[in-house]
Order: sequence, then structure tokens, then C-alpha cells
Amino acid sequence: MLLVWFLVFLLFCPAKRNLFAPVLLEYKIIYPDEARQMGLEGKVFLGVLINENGRVEQARIVKSSTSPILDSAALETARTFVFSPALMGNRAIRIWANLPVEFKFEEVKPGQWLQEVISLQSMLEKEYKEEKVMELYKLYKKLIFSPRKTIDITINDYIRNAVLTKTATLWDGYWKMYPATPILFIDIMYRYPESYASFEAGEEFKEYFEREIITIRAMLSSNDADTLITRLNRSVGR
Repeated sequence: MLLVWFLVFLLFCPAKRNLFAPVLLEYKIIYPDEARQMGLEGKVFLGVLINENGRVEQARIVKSSTSPILDSAALETARTFVFSPALMGNRAIRIWANLPVEFKFEEVKPGQWLQEVISLQSMLEKEYKEEKVMELYKLYKKLIFSPRKTIDITINDYIRNAVLTKTATLWDGYWKMYPATPILFIDIMYRYPESYASFEAGEEFKEYFEREIITIRAMLSSNDADTLITRLNRSVGR
């Protein structure tokens, strides 16, 4: 599970005993898909300047995670922070605060993942809702972008039960050769072609697959890799 702990550390001196620290009220976690897939975890220490309205005016890295991807994600996350403003007596003030942002991925439990997928698919069969389609797509991406070290060929047993028969045929001949996570993008496009999730899946598949091709060619024979890559590209009209 992704854990992001926000702690504000302020040093008080006797002259500032009536200083009330800002409290983090809202935030949106930015944890890049690529970072999760690579299994990147770490902690970034930030310094943020909080204005009188509780918004972050400036953010800077005090201590790096040593990963440029996570450092950048922490700065993006800081832009979403909403604080209660710091108070000097009854007056709101601008103040700098230091806080760590920790990125830690959640290992997907395939059985539980499949149950959640099937439940959402059943709900959508009864009543179509755009937000539920997006929820299903996010659940698909949770598996797609799981760290590679947590994914092995057994994941295909769950993927095969999650996707349409039409989608599953794209992986014929490869179920015992390579994790089938790429077809989850395509399953969303096949199931809900008019949805925004379908559009997003198509765009994100392009970027994802450019990177995945390198791994496919490293893991499969030249002929098998060429066949699979061509098959998937054709399935999305490329």
C-alpha cells in the first residue's frame, strides 16, 4: 500500500509560544506509474512555504530520495497540499515548514484484485456509469504498473479470468511465456469504446508499450517477440 506520511516539524522559541503550526488538510498523492512498475520506493524531505491562505507558494527538496522520478513526484504532490494557515496569535502568517514525503508501493494480491474487478464489471453490466469505468481502469492499472519483481507468469491465470474472450485471444500462445498485463489496456478499449477511460487507455498504452517492447524482446525469442508486438499493435490500430 502506498503510504505517504506528512509530518510538519517546526522549531519554537520562547518568543513564538503563541505560534500555531499549520495542519495539512488535503492533498493528492502523485506516484508515477513508471516509478511503481520499477519498484521505486523512497522518502523525500521537502521544505514548503505556506502562505496565509494555507497554500504552498514554494517547494524545494531538502533531502533527495536519490531518485529523480520520486523527487519530481514529491514536488508535484506538494503543489496539491492544502493547510490550515499558521497563526501568530489570531493572525495568519506565511511560514516555512519541513516535511517528509514517503513513497511505498502496495503489493497487489491477485485473488482479491480479481474479485474487485469482477464486482465492478458486474455493476457496469447492470448500469453503465462513466465513473465506474474509470474505477475499473484504475484497478487494471494497479496490476499493470505493479513492480516487476512482484509479477510472475502465474498472474496470467487471473488476467485470463478478468478480460473478455476477444481480449484473451490476443495472448493465445503466450499465456505460459510472458505476463499478459498489456492486454488490460486493450480490454478497457474493447469493453467501453465510447468512454473517456478508453481514450485514456489508448494514449497510455502507447507510452507504456514503447517501454514494454524492450522487455518483450529481452524475454522472448525474436520470432515470438515480433509476432506478439505486431499482434498488439494491430489490435489498437497501429
